[in-house]
Amino acid sequence: METLLQDVRFALRTLWRTPVFPITAIATLAIGIAASTAIFSTVNAALLKPLPYPHAEDLYSLRTTLTDGRVTTGNLSPVEIFRLNDPKLSVMKAAGLQGQDLTLLRNDGTPVKTRGYVVTEGFFELFGLPWTLGALTMTTPGPNTQPAVAISYRMWQDMYGGDPDVVGKPLRFAEANAVVGAVAPRDFDTPHGANFWVQFPQDPQGVAHNFEGFMRVKPGTTLERAQSELQIVMEGIARDFPVGARNRIYIVRPLVDQIVGELGPILLVVLSATGLLLALACVNVINLLLARGAARAREMAVRVALGAGRARIVRQLLTESILLAAAGAIVGVAAAYAFVRVLLTMGASQLPRLDAVPFDGRVMAFALLTLFVSGVLVGFAPAIRLARADVNALMNESGRSQTGGQGTGRWLSVLTVAEVALAVVLVTGAGWLVRSFENLRQTDAGFVSEQRVVFDVGIFGPSFRDNISVHRALEGLLERLRGLSGVTAAGSTFNFPLRGGQENSLLVHFNGDPADDSHNYNSRQRIVSPGFFKAMGIQVIGGRDFTADDRPDSPRVAIVNRSFVSRYLSGKDPLTAQFTAGYPNLDPKIVWTIVGVVNDVRQRSLSAAAEPAYYASHGQGTPPRQAVVVHAAGGDSEALRTAIREEVRKIDPQIPIEFERVDEFVRATISRQELGMALMLGFGGAAIALAAIGIYGVIAYSAAQRRNEMAIRLALGATSQSIFWLTVKQGRTLALVGAAIGLLVAYSSGRLVSSWLFEVRASDPFILGVATGLVVAMALVATVIPAYRAARLHPASVLRPDV
Repeated sequence: METLLQDVRFALRTLWRTPVFPITAIATLAIGIAASTAIFSTVNAALLKPLPYPHAEDLYSLRTTLTDGRVTTGNLSPVEIFRLNDPKLSVMKAAGLQGQDLTLLRNDGTPVKTRGYVVTEGFFELFGLPWTLGALTMTTPGPNTQPAVAISYRMWQDMYGGDPDVVGKPLRFAEANAVVGAVAPRDFDTPHGANFWVQFPQDPQGVAHNFEGFMRVKPGTTLERAQSELQIVMEGIARDFPVGARNRIYIVRPLVDQIVGELGPILLVVLSATGLLLALACVNVINLLLARGAARAREMAVRVALGAGRARIVRQLLTESILLAAAGAIVGVAAAYAFVRVLLTMGASQLPRLDAVPFDGRVMAFALLTLFVSGVLVGFAPAIRLARADVNALMNESGRSQTGGQGTGRWLSVLTVAEVALAVVLVTGAGWLVRSFENLRQTDAGFVSEQRVVFDVGIFGPSFRDNISVHRALEGLLERLRGLSGVTAAGSTFNFPLRGGQENSLLVHFNGDPADDSHNYNSRQRIVSPGFFKAMGIQVIGGRDFTADDRPDSPRVAIVNRSFVSRYLSGKDPLTAQFTAGYPNLDPKIVWTIVGVVNDVRQRSLSAAAEPAYYASHGQGTPPRQAVVVHAAGGDSEALRTAIREEVRKIDPQIPIEFERVDEFVRATISRQELGMALMLGFGGAAIALAAIGIYGVIAYSAAQRRNEMAIRLALGATSQSIFWLTVKQGRTLALVGAAIGLLVAYSSGRLVSSWLFEVRASDPFILGVATGLVVAMALVATVIPAYRAARLHPASVLRPDV
C-alpha cells in the first residue's frame, strides 16, 4: 500500500510540473467518457432498466401479420387471444386492449381530451401488480349500465386527491357516465400514459382484429418454444376461420422492445459510435503519452540504471494513466449528466421510457468500467514501449541520435492510422443517419402538411343520438369553418394519417369476378368528409371528390388510392368498377361504385409504403369522433384558433379542442431519427477534431525529431518548399492509409446496420466519399501547420545552437 501511495504521489508531482499535458489528456478522455456514459444512460433507461412488473422478462407483445402480402391491421381478434389461454400451452395468460378517444368531464365541468381502453379478461392479472384499491370487474353493456372503470394512480391523485373511498364514485365522460371500480397499481403504465380501463365481455369466437395483444409465458419458456406453440394455435384457428386466419402468423416481441420501438436500434447504433469515439480518444491520449515518454526517456534510463525494475516502471506509468483516466471520468460523468439534461429539454423526454434518465448504479458501473479500460489502454502501450527498451536506447531517445526515437515514431504512426480509420467510420455513421433522416423527411407523405392545423371533435350527448344528427352537426361545422377568414378548405376524417389510429381492413370482391375465395382481395377502409382531400392537399388523379349528395339514402360510392388500382385493377378503368366489401364475410346488399382515384398517402408511418385503400364518404356513415383539418392560406394564428373554438362551441361548449400544426405533427413522427442524427453529427465532429489533433501531434513530433535532418537538407541547398512537401507527404500517407482501412470497416459495419435505416445502402458512394474526403482533408490541414514550421527552420540556429 505504501508503494502504491508513493507511485500516486510521484505521478501527481510529475503531472503537476507539466500542466498542459494532463489538461489536454483529461479533456480528450472526458469527451469520450462523457459521450459514452451519456448514451449508455439513455440505453439503460430505454432498454436495460427493468419494466415495473414482476418477472418482466416473461412479458411479450403480440401482433399478427399475413404472409401472403394481404393487408391487415396487425391487431388480434378475440379468438386469437382466447385460444392462447389454453392451460396446456406455455402461455400463462394472454389478454388484449383496444383504445378509444374520450372526453372526460371534470368535477367543475371542464372537458379534457383523453383516451380509454377496453381490455379483455385477465389483462391486469397478466402484469402481476396488486391493485391499489378495488379490482376491475366485468361490465355487461346495456342502456342503463354504468360501467366500472379502473383509473390510473395518477388520475386518482389528480382528480380525487387520493381519496381512499373513491371506489364507487361517479366518473363522467361526454360519451357515457361511469363509476370508479378500481385504482390501478402505482407503477402500472400500459399503454404509456393511459388513465382509464374498462372490461367488457368479448365473443370467444370473434374474428374482428381490434385488439393489441399481450402475453406472459411460464418461467423458463424460451421465445422459440412460445413461437412454435403459437404457430400451432394459429393453424388451428385457420382451420376454423380460413377467411381471416389463412396465412396469418403471430408476431412476438419482448414487451420492452415493443414499447421502445424504432428508438432501440437507433440508440444501439449511437452507442456503438460512442464506443468508437472513446477508443479514438484513448488512441489520442496514447499518442500524447508516447510523445511524452520519448521526452522522459533519459529519466527512465536513469531509473533503470539505478536498479528500478521493469515492472516498477510499468506500474508507475500505469498509475499516471489511471490518474488521468480517473480525472477524465470525473469530468466526463459530470459532462454526461449535463448532456443528458440537455437532451431531455430538447425533446428526448417525449420518447418512450426516456421521461426519466437516471444515473443509477448500472450507469456508474459503466462509467467505472470506462475509467478502468481507458486507464489500461492509455497506459499499456507507453509502458511496454519504455519497459522493453534497453538503457542505451532510452538514453538515445532524448539525445541527438534519433535512432531510438524511430520506435516511438512507428508506434505513433500506427496509432494515427487507427485514429483516422475510426474517424472515417464515425463520420460515415453520421452520414448514414443524416441520409436516413433526410430520406424520411423528403418522403412524399401524399399530403401537404404546411399551413394546416388539425383538431379532434367528438359529437356526443342527448342531442346526437343517431347518425343523421351527428352528420348534420359535423357538416354544419365544416361549412362554417370554410367561411372563416383566411380558410381555404376544411374537411374531416376518422383515420388521420400517421396517427396510428385504428382503421378497418376489409375483404373486397369485384363485381364480375368468379365467386370464389381466390378473387376476394382486401383493402383498408377510411372514412372522410367531402373536401377532406382538398384540405389535406391530397391529389385527386381521376374522377371526382365526394359531395354533399353522397348521403345515406344514395348509392354507395368509393374513392380508391393509387395502390388499390395498381394491385387490383391494373389495365382496367377503375371508374367503371364496382365491388362489395365486408369482414369476415362480404355484404352483398351494399355495392360500392368507384367514382375517383387519389394519390397514395403514407398512413402508418413515413417509412411504411402505402397500402391499398378505399375511402367512404362520412355522409354514408359518420363516426361521432373525427379529426378536422383546416387549411389556412395565411398559416396558423391565434385569431384563427379562437374563431374555430367559437364555431365548435355552437355544437357543444363541452367539446375540448387541442390544436396541432400538421407540419409539426409530421416532424414529431421522425423525432427519434432526428435525435440519432443530431447525436451522430456531434460525435462525427468530435471524431474529426480528435483525428486532426492526433495527426497534428504525430507530424509535429516527427518534425521535431528530424530537426537536424531538415537543417542539414536546408544547409545543403534544399528549398523551404521541398521541406514543406516532404513533411506533408508523411501526414498524407498516414491519412490515406487510415482512410482506406476506415472505408473498409465502414462498409462492413454499414451492411449490418443498413436494415435499421430508411433507404440507406452501406455502399452509398456519396456518403463513403464525403466521409473519407472530409476526414482526409482535416488530417491534411492538421499536417500543414507543422510542415510550415519545418520549412521555416534556420539551419544555423539548429546546427549551431550555441551561436
